[in-house]
Amino acid sequence: MVVPHYEDEGILWGKLQECKTPLVPADPCLAAAEFLDKEYKEENVEIVVWMTVKGQYEDTENVKFKILPEVKVASCVIKGSYEQMGEATATVASWIAENGFEVTGPMFNIYHVSPAQTQNPDEYVTEVCFPIG
Repeated sequence: MVVPHYEDEGILWGKLQECKTPLVPADPCLAAAEFLDKEYKEENVEIVVWMTVKGQYEDTENVKFKILPEVKVASCVIKGSYEQMGEATATVASWIAENGFEVTGPMFNIYHVSPAQTQNPDEYVTEVCFPIG
C-alpha cells in the first residue's frame, strides 16, 4: 500500500491484523517491512509488511498469503531506536558497493524486537536488509 510517510508503516500492520481468522505466528516469527520505491521519498511511500505464520489462510482485500523465495542479503543489525536507521542503511549500501555486489530487489527491515514486543525503543532489534547478487 501507499502510505503518507515512512513513519506511517503502522497503518499497514493494522491492516494485517484485520484478517477474519487470527494469524498464528510461525516459530520463530519474522516480521518485516519491504520498501518498494526505488529511492527515498518524502511522502506517498509504497510499503509491504509481512510476517511468517503457521497454517493456511484465505486472502483478503488487503492481505495476501504466499511463500516468499529465499534471498541472499547484505544486512546490518541495530539495537535501539529507529533513529539509527539512516546510518545503518548507508553503511550497508556502502559495503555493497565496496564489495562489488549489486542490489537485486527492494530493501527491507526485519523487526526482531519491535513496538509489538516492547515500548522501550532501547530494546528494539532491527535488521536492515538489501537483497544482493
